[in-house]
Amino acid sequence: MRSQFYFLFLTLTGLIDGSDVSQHPLLWRPEGQSATMNCSHTKDATFFQMYWYRQLPGEGMKQIVFTTPTPPYKYESGFSEEKFPATKSNALTGSLTVEKLLPEDSGVYFCAVSQHSDTAYFGGGTKLTVLDRDITPPTVKVLPPSTKECRNQKDGPRKKTIVCVASGFYPDHVSVKWKIDGIKATSGVATDNAALREGRYYRITSRLKVSGEDCTPAVSSSCHLTGCKCLNFLQRTILRSHRRPNSPTLF
Repeated sequence: MRSQFYFLFLTLTGLIDGSDVSQHPLLWRPEGQSATMNCSHTKDATFFQMYWYRQLPGEGMKQIVFTTPTPPYKYESGFSEEKFPATKSNALTGSLTVEKLLPEDSGVYFCAVSQHSDTAYFGGGTKLTVLDRDITPPTVKVLPPSTKECRNQKDGPRKKTIVCVASGFYPDHVSVKWKIDGIKATSGVATDNAALREGRYYRITSRLKVSGEDCTPAVSSSCHLTGCKCLNFLQRTILRSHRRPNSPTLF
């Protein structure tokens, strides 16, 4: 029976698949600075109208401004050009800046493009986080399957669970992906819907459940975290064999 290798990648949340409108998914800036979000689309030049929206946590989406390549731009009530200056030099691109950032500016900012005012095509949104302290990288732990899971079970097929926990990080811009022998795993994966806040920091847990038959050969499980500070990654590996199931090696 061939050995299998299990990889866990914690990465930045990606763009919404299939969208003709592109936005960078994540952006963080310190309080008091400015944040510029760009938007572009692959539709033709007849889609020259661009809208910007903001959605704060627990609230609905609100329109900030309507733009075209020909100013002036139309701002909605409660939003000003001084706080939210926009640019649109051509039909295919545009940008929105949030000046003098405050913690309450944190939210998701969406752009949408249209030919006419009746139909608009949205991007995946940019999640803006206004940092009130330094970025903190995570502590990552990979937990091997229990000995009990690897024994024969009378009821149903044998299963084992590999767990990865990332904790103590800030901000919360993290998502989780598993790979088995280099191929993305979709079945048997259970991950927190979002990072959970613990005091001033965040924690996220993911579990991969695989066939118990894979308990016999040596199994390598790797946890990779990408994002936050300089896109560095932190890796933890567990090696297990059926002869020493209680002796994982961390390095």
